[in-house]
Amino acid sequence: MSASPNKRFVRCWTSAALLILIALMLSGCGYHIAGKHGTMPGDITTLSIPIFTNSTSKPDIESTITQAFVNEFVNNVKIDNNSSAVMKGTITSYELKAVSYTQNDVNKEYRLTITLALSITDGNAIIWEDSGISDYEDFSVNISNVSATNEGEVAALRKIGQDIARFTKERMLERF
Repeated sequence: MSASPNKRFVRCWTSAALLILIALMLSGCGYHIAGKHGTMPGDITTLSIPIFTNSTSKPDIESTITQAFVNEFVNNVKIDNNSSAVMKGTITSYELKAVSYTQNDVNKEYRLTITLALSITDGNAIIWEDSGISDYEDFSVNISNVSATNEGEVAALRKIGQDIARFTKERMLERF
């Protein structure tokens, strides 16, 4: 025997109400395409990103980190050396620590940790700043091939630069 018309009507409306409720809940969760939500602090549309200052003892890392920020921010603002809004960065720490060893106590893996101090100013006004942005990346040590270990360190530096730049941009766009 089939369900009565009243029961079918109630089931149909219950299903429709459930679907509408789920749609409303999902629409309120804040889903959005990463990197496309929000605007830059101070509604900045152009930004100058000069080469960051390197206050560590590790030479020639500032251009790699700066380039990561230029690459990350170019999709949200026009990068313009003549902009009144300027992102200034200082690499305050470059730290290598052994994190794993072989059975013979030989370094097997290093952890590279980089810390930055960043600010965005527009004229004399500080629009945004954070003096302790840090990230790390582990890489393998090859005791028989120093060149491979150096390449691992450079790759870790690039990855950290990209990750810190992306994290910083997301924080700015989300106002954290």
